[in-house]
Amino acid sequence: MDPTITGCAVPAALDSPVPAVPAATAGVAWLRAHVARFSSGATHRRRRELVAALLADIDPAGLQQRAARDGGHPAAVLAAALGVPAAVADIRAVAACYQPHVRTTPTADAALARLVDACGGRWDEPTAARIGLLVQACDATATLVRTARERGVGAATVLRDDPPVRLTRRVGMLVDLASAGLPFGAGPHGCPGREHALALADALIGRTDA
Repeated sequence: MDPTITGCAVPAALDSPVPAVPAATAGVAWLRAHVARFSSGATHRRRRELVAALLADIDPAGLQQRAARDGGHPAAVLAAALGVPAAVADIRAVAACYQPHVRTTPTADAALARLVDACGGRWDEPTAARIGLLVQACDATATLVRTARERGVGAATVLRDDPPVRLTRRVGMLVDLASAGLPFGAGPHGCPGREHALALADALIGRTDA
């Protein structure tokens, strides 16, 4: 079992490379092999720039207004802002198998193919960047909203006391983000969508349809 890095050792550990994933041409394995999340070095920087460009085109305040007006699942709100006609069920199915240590399923692979079609049908890095954003926002933001509602607290309190993403992986180690008070990570792979996630959560916590 890989050791778990905690506390003050976490920031340095987050500068370490992420575990490599194998090349793939289809399914969830293809997504893993083409997103910034599971890449390092120059490849990671190029792919992260694609994600940053997508987020730069979405004003967090406007996203918050959209979420407050329309409600729904956080991933659905983000998909609409990205102009991607994606089904939340497909995003959830892919999210359930997104991590490399989780076995993929035919259901998830079929959902991924539909998400690629929703993004225009091109199996390329820009498409992977869009889908990766939706997948990474799916469970984490929904859990943040749900926990805040159940406890009657704000998003900031949940992120401090019981963040939806507690652990991440680096080569040869698990990294305990919660122990270091870093719910969005840090370093090269720190979450670039922090403002957008908080905007979604703040708008949806008071609703009952997310």
